[in-house]
Amino acid sequence: MASDQTKVSKIFIDSSVLIAASISPKGSARDLILSSIRGEYEIIISDLVIEETRRNLGEKAPEALPALQLFLESLNPEVIKPSKSLVTKAAKIIDLKDAPIVAAAISSKADYLVSFDRKHLLYHKRELKEDFELKVVTPDEMIK
Repeated sequence: MASDQTKVSKIFIDSSVLIAASISPKGSARDLILSSIRGEYEIIISDLVIEETRRNLGEKAPEALPALQLFLESLNPEVIKPSKSLVTKAAKIIDLKDAPIVAAAISSKADYLVSFDRKHLLYHKRELKEDFELKVVTPDEMIK
C-alpha cells in the first residue's frame, strides 16, 4: 500500500470517510486524509461525494465544514462523474443509492474504495472485487 515506493495507491473515498475526518481530529479517517496530503495516497472522489458530505455536515455538524473545505483544498482530489450505464451495472450488486459511488470508484480506476459503510459497501466487498476488480476497505485497513 503506502510503503510501495514506486506507485502511490489511488483511493476513492466516500462521504463516510470525509465526514469522519472532518468531525474528528483523531482516528483512521483523519490519518488517511493527512497521509494523502503528505502524498502517500492519491485521493479520488465524485461530485456526489462532495455534495453528500457538505449536506450531511451542514445538517449534523456545521462546525466541521471548514475542516472539510481545508481538506478539499489541500488534497485537490480528482473528481469523477460516472456514466449512467456503469451506475446501472453497479446497481445490480449494490443498492441504487450507493451505485453512483461504486461506479465512480470503478471508472476512476482506483486501487481501493475506502468507506465506513458496512451495511451497503463493505458487505458486498467480495462481489465488487469479483465483478469489478474493486477492493473495498475501511480506513483502518487502508492505513495498515
